[in-house]
Amino acid sequence: MGMRASWAVLDADDFYYSARQAKVSSEYAFWRICQVGTEPASEEDWTTVTAMLHRSTGMSHGTITRHLDALHTLDRLPRLKALVESTWLLDMTHLGYIDRTIIKAPAELREDAFLWAALDDDLIECFTPSRARQLLPGKRAIVDTVSNTIRSVEAAAAPDQKPEGGETSAGPTPCEDPASLMRTLPPPEDPFSPVLDVQDLAGGEIRFELIVDQATGIRISDAVSGVASGGKISQAKAMVSLLLGNVTATVTTLLYQASDIEHAPALHPTHGILTDRAAEVLAGMVTRTIDMAGAAEAVTHAYVPTFGIRCSIIGRDWVCRWPGCNRRAARCDADHRVNHAEGGPTTAGNMIMLCRHHHNRKTDEQIHYVLDPHTGDVYWLFKDGTWTVSEAVGPLTPKKKRWAQTYSQRRSRQYERAAAKAAAERFEAYQSKAANAPPARTSGSDPDPPPF
Repeated sequence: MGMRASWAVLDADDFYYSARQAKVSSEYAFWRICQVGTEPASEEDWTTVTAMLHRSTGMSHGTITRHLDALHTLDRLPRLKALVESTWLLDMTHLGYIDRTIIKAPAELREDAFLWAALDDDLIECFTPSRARQLLPGKRAIVDTVSNTIRSVEAAAAPDQKPEGGETSAGPTPCEDPASLMRTLPPPEDPFSPVLDVQDLAGGEIRFELIVDQATGIRISDAVSGVASGGKISQAKAMVSLLLGNVTATVTTLLYQASDIEHAPALHPTHGILTDRAAEVLAGMVTRTIDMAGAAEAVTHAYVPTFGIRCSIIGRDWVCRWPGCNRRAARCDADHRVNHAEGGPTTAGNMIMLCRHHHNRKTDEQIHYVLDPHTGDVYWLFKDGTWTVSEAVGPLTPKKKRWAQTYSQRRSRQYERAAAKAAAERFEAYQSKAANAPPARTSGSDPDPPPF
């Protein structure tokens, strides 16, 4: 019989289990007490509330606001709330990751019940273990889960409500396939223009702040990362060198997208899921397509993996696989599980992504791991005899491939909802116009008959 799927932090036999349970549950109870009566009607009231809580707790306005906002978000996620209160799996820090990501969703979308239901489902999926003694998802995995949910349910733009040819419609036009209708609409014009802010600071320093659209930002980010990696310099120094023309860069941008799923999301290894517009722009620049199924099985005799093999490992791991590390895999080293010098093959089934710091720790043999080449699971073995398993979280894993299907279904549903809403609005406008129209004349009637 196999071992039951479980989270390592909920192992009752672990030395730290009882202390962690007490800490998480008491902290949660404390903030629930602070939450009582904190639904002010104005910003001034909220300022007063936080002042009183600061008086009684000594905590800052930012800390108070951050934790109470996290509880407010949790209250809109009934399944996750039940999980938290029955297991103490997540602490206030984890809840804060969720809150600070969902707040980035468009204001109108945050009032959509479908978003919250979908987010509840996706977070439960994220926090349901599939292996024994599994590592709890880190910040990157949690933030990506929420961001992906937001993108999957963002409403598509409604079609033009003006009837074709300017003729008066006799009623709403039947729409047999609203999703198909929405897909035929041209993309809206991109109204975004880059914004640059330059500020003089004390000490003779100058701050530059640049805001661009996602597609442009990804290209800039990849160019900076390439120069920084090649020159072994910081990202800031790399950007300065690029701006001043001291270096030139060949930009390589990776996009991951399922080819067999309609409306499949496009993902970037450091910036996550893309908007439809960014995906369209970057897809138009693609110069090479690699079959990831083939790359996952490819082998090279060289120590350094081929570009395809490295892309396969990045797409599977997505982050540094060291327990608790959240560094993006695209900025990590590819480590051989069985050393290349000892006959270990250079292939995805024998390699994982580790950041430089943790790559050195592994090389120093301070910790060991076993890699399951079929699932991508990494079993970490500690010196005290304990172990834990890290589940791969990239788009090439089976779980994320299933989520891509969910994404596709939600996008289709949103297209249908948007088309149905537009049709209803057109029909409502038609009914309103018909109700206010003057009464039609009957045949043979005369508004001013002669005096016979």
